[in-house]
Amino acid sequence: ICLTFLALFLVLPLVVVFVEAFRNGIGPYFQSIREPDAMAALRLTLIDLPFAVSPVVAGLIFVLVFGRRGWFGPWLDAHDLQVVFAVPGIILATLFISFPFVARELIPVMEAQGSGEEEVARLMGASGFQIFRRITLPNARWGLFYGVILCNARTMGEFGAVSVVSGHIRGVTNTLPLHVEILYNEYMFQAAFAVASLLTLLAVVTLIVKTILERRLHGL
Repeated sequence: ICLTFLALFLVLPLVVVFVEAFRNGIGPYFQSIREPDAMAALRLTLIDLPFAVSPVVAGLIFVLVFGRRGWFGPWLDAHDLQVVFAVPGIILATLFISFPFVARELIPVMEAQGSGEEEVARLMGASGFQIFRRITLPNARWGLFYGVILCNARTMGEFGAVSVVSGHIRGVTNTLPLHVEILYNEYMFQAAFAVASLLTLLAVVTLIVKTILERRLHGL
C-alpha cells in the first residue's frame, strides 16, 4: 500500500513532469528555460529560497558558520565576538527567514513604475543618493512599508531558526515564542497563555496595519 501511494503521488507526477518537459526534444526544453520571463522568474525564486529551506536547517547553517567550531568560529573567538547563542545570531536568522517578504513586495512595484523618472533626474544632474531619496524611495514607500509589516509578522512568530541559534538563555536570547515554550514545558500554563495572548494582540495589530497598507498599495 505504501509503495502504491508513493508511486501514485510522488513518482508518477515527477515522471509526468519530465516526460512533458522533454516531449518536443532537448532544444525546445532549454529554449523555454532561457526565455527572458523564465529567467526573471528564476531570479525571483532564488529570492524566495528562505521560504523553501526549513527554518531549523537555516539555524543549523548559522551554527556551522558562526559557531565556536564553525568556519568563522576561531576568528570570532580571537576578536571576542559572539554571534551564535547571542543577539546577533537571532538577528541574522530572522533576517534570513523574513527579509524575502520585503523583496517580494518591492520588486513588482519598482518594475511596474519603471526607471524613467530616475533616468530623467540623472540627466538633470542629480546624484544617486538624491535620486534614491526624492524619487525611488517615495515611489516605492508603500510597497516597502507593506513588506516590512509582513516581515515583522513573520519575525514575531519565528521559532525554528531562532530556537537553534539562541541557546534559550533566559532574559538574553529568548524571544516570545521561545519563552512561551519554556513556560509551557515547566507547567506554568497560565503564564504561557498570558504571553501567548500578547503575541495574539500583536498579531491583530499587525493584521490591521497590513490591511490598511494593502488597501493603500492597491489604490495606487
